[in-house]
Formats: sequence, structure tokens, C-alpha cells
Amino acid sequence: MIAPRECFARSQNLLSHTFWLLPFVFYLFLEVGAGVNASAEVVRDATLPNNSVVTPKGSTFEITGGTTAGSNLFHSFEQFSVPTGGTAFFNHEGAIENIISRVTGTSASSIDGLIRANGTANLFLLNPNGIIFGSNAALNMGGSFVGSTGNSIKFADGREFSTVNLQASPLLSVSAPIGLQYGATPGEVRVQGQGNNLFLNSPSNPSVNRSDRPPGLQVSSGQTLALVGGNVTLEGGNLTAAGGRIELGSVGEAATVTLTPTHPGWFLGYSNVGRFQDIRLSQAASLEASGNRGGSIQVQGRNISLTDASAMLVDTLGNGTGGRLALKATDSVQVSGFSFPPTGAPFVSRLSTDVAPGAIGRGGQLTIEAARLLIANGGQISSGTFGAGDAGSLRVAVQDVEISGSSPIGPSGLFAPVETLATGKGGDLAIVADRLRIANGAQVAASTFGLGDAGDLTVQANAAQLIGTSPEGFTSGLFANVEEGATGNGGNLTLNLDRLQITDGAQVAVSTFGNGNAGALTVRAKDVEAIGISSIGSSGLVAASRAIGNGGKLTITTDRLRLIDGGQIATATGGSGNAGDLTITASESVELIGSTALGRSGLFSSAIVGTGDGGDLKVSTDRLVVKDGATISVSNFSSRNPSTPAGQGGAGNLNVNANFVLLDQQGILTAEAAAGERGNITLESGTILMRQGSAITTNAQGTATGGNITLNTDILAAFENSDITANAQQSFGGRVIIKARSILGTQFRSQPTAESDITASSALGAEFNGVVELNTPDVDPSQGLVELPSDVVD
Repeated sequence: MIAPRECFARSQNLLSHTFWLLPFVFYLFLEVGAGVNASAEVVRDATLPNNSVVTPKGSTFEITGGTTAGSNLFHSFEQFSVPTGGTAFFNHEGAIENIISRVTGTSASSIDGLIRANGTANLFLLNPNGIIFGSNAALNMGGSFVGSTGNSIKFADGREFSTVNLQASPLLSVSAPIGLQYGATPGEVRVQGQGNNLFLNSPSNPSVNRSDRPPGLQVSSGQTLALVGGNVTLEGGNLTAAGGRIELGSVGEAATVTLTPTHPGWFLGYSNVGRFQDIRLSQAASLEASGNRGGSIQVQGRNISLTDASAMLVDTLGNGTGGRLALKATDSVQVSGFSFPPTGAPFVSRLSTDVAPGAIGRGGQLTIEAARLLIANGGQISSGTFGAGDAGSLRVAVQDVEISGSSPIGPSGLFAPVETLATGKGGDLAIVADRLRIANGAQVAASTFGLGDAGDLTVQANAAQLIGTSPEGFTSGLFANVEEGATGNGGNLTLNLDRLQITDGAQVAVSTFGNGNAGALTVRAKDVEAIGISSIGSSGLVAASRAIGNGGKLTITTDRLRLIDGGQIATATGGSGNAGDLTITASESVELIGSTALGRSGLFSSAIVGTGDGGDLKVSTDRLVVKDGATISVSNFSSRNPSTPAGQGGAGNLNVNANFVLLDQQGILTAEAAAGERGNITLESGTILMRQGSAITTNAQGTATGGNITLNTDILAAFENSDITANAQQSFGGRVIIKARSILGTQFRSQPTAESDITASSALGAEFNGVVELNTPDVDPSQGLVELPSDVVD
């Protein structure tokens, strides 16, 4: 398995846009006496008690006048567009808090210049026909900016400022705005630009570098930038609200979006919206609300998509507490794709609430609610820490989650990392879904590469399916690892499911490759199934220690467990840390079937190479089937690769409690040791049936003593060279104790034969043999001639 790391890229996508200017060349003198060039794209409409005044000054259109009501200043335009290089300057006097402007004509607003307002007033621009921001569009104001294709703006006293219901002498409100009212077919909002130019700092510090990112539409620090319309599209466009708030909303029908002041800024609410439209970020578009304390981004629509290395970032850059990145879609959220330009660094589509290097503030929360979430082609969603601040949480509540594929620079996925040198703690990562599918090298991971402890990873779903690997060598799966060089402890990985299926080399793992201890892996499911292998390894679940830290416990509680064609569940140590225990509780059955070139299907607890002790392996079920080369094993050496040095730590013990046990076609239960403490087997069962070269063995290699075997059963039947052995090579044989009402087809022998044997011998001679105790009132090996069913399992 290749450890997941976050990857970023620079986008060099370019998009040019040309606005056509009106061909008028004559002047019209307005009734207020101010001359305005008719070719100018800012035209007042004379519908207010005190009308707006538009005065062209070179490339600037100075906007004065308007009607003041309390701290609100109202402007009304027949047309409002700003050409390339032009400026629309809202120049006002007095203590104005809100500049509220509307467009009553039939043309969309095309903004490819600067919208400016003096003071700290908030600016609202309403045009139901649509608003298009070109690649040269910019904002310069002290307050917030709200661009809306709504029909009207509502106020706390019940009044409205409408773009369609014009009054000769409208009663304008002195109250605060509380909502945006939309018509049946809201116009679109579009933002164009030249991409985000984001890139990765370095492989050892894979944080986002913003040094080349254009701000695009930008409001002052802490303020709100909101764009709400029908379809909302960013084509290489960038929105920036450093430490502030960005709101994108897509409304599909007549409804009200509420406005709540947050001082500074605004929070938008969509509880009254029944139908939404789509929000699309493409061509390396970006939303950036990162700052000293981290701002907030809220995006709400029907389908929300980020493609072509587009990004939404709410990173904590300083000592303040991060805000929140929240996406809510009635249909789908898609994060997909990457850019790999001929020059410059690559970047992937991503959502992020990371704590930046050097930052000490806590990271923000990242939440996604939708009917469907698709993360593909390298797309990443991350809430991690590179600094001293603790990371925020990452929560996905989606009916159908599909994470697939990778890019040349990393796997698609959900990540909650503690990065290299980070001292902050990782945040928790939680998925609540009906269906979770992770395929083609995609990953979900909450791991630590640094000094801080990782957070917990939790999945609650009806069905989880993990499939395969990627061409780049990434393993699909769920991971909560302590990576190489890390000193922080790993988090726990918990799966609460109806069905878990792992195929074609995918894995679920809580392992440590560093100094920190791994967390626990807990699975609760009705059905658990691991099938097949890949060129990288077996499908399955793993809790391992490869270094100094201790491995975690692996516990599975299920109705049915099936491991087929190389599928494995294992705890292991290959270092000085101890392995955790492996505990399987299956109310109905455990079926282990088959073997491959990479290894046998089965349950394993091993202590290979290092000095750490292996964990105990416990199986409790009604029906246990081990067949076609499958194995249940505790050991401290590799029987598949004799050249691998044996572990110096003790092998664990194997305990099985099952009403019925079938070992068939070289099915094996083994507790073998080459050094250290020997492994023992205890088997409690109503019936034990062994056929076709199957075995229960505690044989010892080298100078190790044979382990002990204890069988308590009503019926023990062993046929066709199926053996029970506690043999040794260069030391004493072990002890075999069998308590049974009947023993069929096998008997004690001093040395192994071609028959079914019970032995505890030593290659050093009879004086080194172990002990065999058969406690039964009815031992008759000749009963091995009785006819047995040829097919015991389904």
C-alpha cells in the first residue's frame, strides 16, 4: 500500500472574453442636468424620488445622488454594465451602511471593469436578467458585496425594493435588508478568469502556495462576497474574502433567500428555497476565504461541481480559529480532475480547511450534504494540519458516495492528515451514507505523518465496497496509519455497516510505520467479505506495526465473514512494537476459502522479523469453514518465505469457539514459532471435521519448543491424511490434549505417517517427544470407514 498524501497543482488555463460595446456616439442630456454618454453602460432609470446621477469622468462612471432612507442608500438603473478598463464608482456621503442598487431594464449586467464604493458600506447589486463578470472584473469597497439575480430585496419592516414592480413614489425602507426574493426563472451569474495558479510548495511540504493566485473579485478582510442567482458558473474565475465569507447560491424558482447580518458580513439562508439550480467551477476557478482566522464558504445548489483543478479553500493561516466550508446539494457534489501544464506545477481539484505551516489557530470544519458525492480523477477533499493548530473535522452526510481513481500526483479521496512536522492534532473524519464505493486507487485516510496525533475515521453506511488499485500504484481503501517518521499516535477506524465488501487488492488498515502507536480497527457489519488480490497485495483488513509503535487491535463483529481467493484479515508486527489482538465474532459463520500466489485466504496474527510480540487471534462463530488451502495462523516466521528472518518476539495464541468446524482440502489452523514464546491453539467445538490433508498444528521451527493444542469437542473426525501435530525440530515437542466423546479416523502415532495422525514428536529423538492426551470414552479409529457427505459447505 502506498501512503496517501495530498497533492496540489498550478493551473495555467486561460480564458479570454470580449465585451461588445454599444455603438451609440451621441449625448443625451438628462432632466437633472448631468450629461451622460449614451454609449456608457451605466444608465439610470429615473424611478426614485431622488434619482441616481451617473457622471462619466474619463473611463469612470461616478454614481451619486440616489435616495437615502436611514442608513440605506438606494440606486436604480435601466442598465448597469462596466466595460473593460472602466470603473463604476458609487460615491456617497454620510453614514451609509448599505448601498442597494437595482437594474430595471432587460439587459444582463456585464462587468469587466472595477466596481468601487467609498467608505465601509455594503453594496447590493440586483439584476434579474443576469450578471456576468469578465476576467478583468474587480471590486474595491470597504464592506460586503452581494450580487443577485433576484427580483427584489426585502426589509425587516415588510417593504421591498423591486426590479419589476416599480412605483412612481416608492416607500423606501430604513430597515435592514433581510432577504432576496427571486422570480420564476432567475438569471445566471457567471465569473470568468484566467485560473487560480495554485501549486504545491514541495513534496516534503505539500501545502498550497498562493503566491501566484489572482484575487479576482475580492472584498475587504472579514467581509462577505455573495453571488446568488439561477445557474452560477465560474470559468477560471476567482473569488476572495480573506478571513471573511463567500456565499454561492443557485435558486431555481420563486423563493426567498434570507439575509442575516454577522457584523461584519452576511449569512445567507436557503430554508425557503424549494428548487435549486447548478453551480459549476471549471478551468481552475477558485474560492478563497483563508486568512489569519480562516473565513467561511457556503455553497448551496442542485448540482455543485469542481473540475479542472478548481478549488475552494478556507485554510487557517495564523492564530485565529477557522470558519467553515459547507456544501449542500439537493442532487450531487462533484470534485474531479487536475491540471498538469507543460510548465509550472500540477494541481488537483480540491476542497480544503487545512491549518497552514506555521499557523497556531484551529482549523475550520468541512461539511458536505448531498444525495450523491463523486470524487474522481485525483480530486481531493482535505481537513488537515501542517502547523501547531489542531485540524477541524471533516463530515460527509451523503446517500451515495463514490470515490474513484487517481492522478499522476495522488489518489482521489477524503483526507484528514497530520502532515510532516505538524504538532497539531488531526481532526475526525466521518462518513454517513447509504452506499460508499472506493475504487481504482482512491482513498479515505486520517493518518499522521508528523508529531501530532491523528483523528478518528468513522464510516456509517448500509453498504461499503472497496475495489482494486490504480495504475500509479495506489491501493483503494480506508486508512488510519502512523506513517514513516511520525511520532504522533494513530486514530481509531470504526466501520458500522450492513455489508462490507473488499475486492481486488483493496484494504482497510490501521498500521504504524513510525514511533507512534496505531489506533484500533473496529468493524460491525452483517456481512464482511474480502475477495482476491492485486499485484500489490491481498484484499482485506490489516492492523500492523512495522516500526517502534504498537499495532492496534482489530475487532470484527458480524453475522457472516467470508475470505476468498487470497482475502485476508491480519494483525502483525515487523518491528519492536507489539501487534494487536485479532478478534472475530460471527453469529452465523466464518468461511475462509482458497489461496493464491501471494498467499492463502485466512486470518493471521504474525510477529515476523522484529522483536515485537504477536497478538492473540480469537474466533467465535456457529460455523467455521477453512478449505482449499485457507489458513488461520499465529506465528513468528514466514512459512512462504523461509529466507525472511524469524521474529524474536513470541507468537500469539489461537482460540477458536465454534459449534461446527470443517477443515477441508488442506485447510489449516496453525500456531507456529521459530523463536520466542511458542504459540498455542485452543479449540472448543461440538464437531470438528478434517479432510483431504488438512491440519491443526503448533509445530516449531529451529530451536523453538512445539506449542500446545487443546481440543474440547463432542466429535473429532479426521480423514485422508489430516493431521494434528505439535512437533519440533531441534527442541521438545509440544502437548496435545483432546477431550472428545468420539474420535474418528485418526489416532496417536509417535511419528507422522501418510495416515491421519496425532503427534507431538521431536526430530531430536523420542526422549524429546511431547505429550498426547486423548480423553474419550469411545475411541475407535476404524470408524474412519463411515461414509461422509462429499459437500459440506454451500
